[in-house]
Amino acid sequence: MSEGHNLPNLAIGYSLPRLFALLAGGLLLTLLCATLAINWHYARDVTTFQIAICYLGAGFFGIASCKVLWTLISSREPVVFVTRVGIRDTRIADDTISWRSVRDISIFRYSSQKIVVLQVDPLVAARFEGGFLKRVLTLLNKPIGADGVLVAGGLTMDGEVLFEACKQYWTAGRLGYTARPETEPQPEPVN
Repeated sequence: MSEGHNLPNLAIGYSLPRLFALLAGGLLLTLLCATLAINWHYARDVTTFQIAICYLGAGFFGIASCKVLWTLISSREPVVFVTRVGIRDTRIADDTISWRSVRDISIFRYSSQKIVVLQVDPLVAARFEGGFLKRVLTLLNKPIGADGVLVAGGLTMDGEVLFEACKQYWTAGRLGYTARPETEPQPEPVN
């Protein structure tokens, strides 16, 4: 039995403390923007642009807080699954990315966050493009070095540990695939 057969299936969910911290921060910023927008009407040196920015900030952070609250309510099930066959992030798509289609795995550090980046075959990557907003975010991530399928963010497993686990499963999956004997006979040359 090879090393890849001893690897257990991993199921990783959202981190509740991180979601509570995001919810608290979002609510605080919503209240701050709303308070500034309402109180600035009484100030003398405030432009209409500044008031509009505060209203937009209150709306943006309010919607973001609602999204985090919804994620917190519905976060009872795991969202990332790592198996010997591949990796599946239900936040991206319901399809499993096979380890055979992953060309490279790297880690991207942004502030204190560590994000796992999967370099996949172009045909497989096309299945994970998503809608317009996802494409725009992908274009914005390329210049800062996060080019590929991103896996992480708010999970119970740290990004560094997830990276090491993905590297281990990727290596075992690729070794298991390349170690298989050839099943098709070689064609004979035609004279």
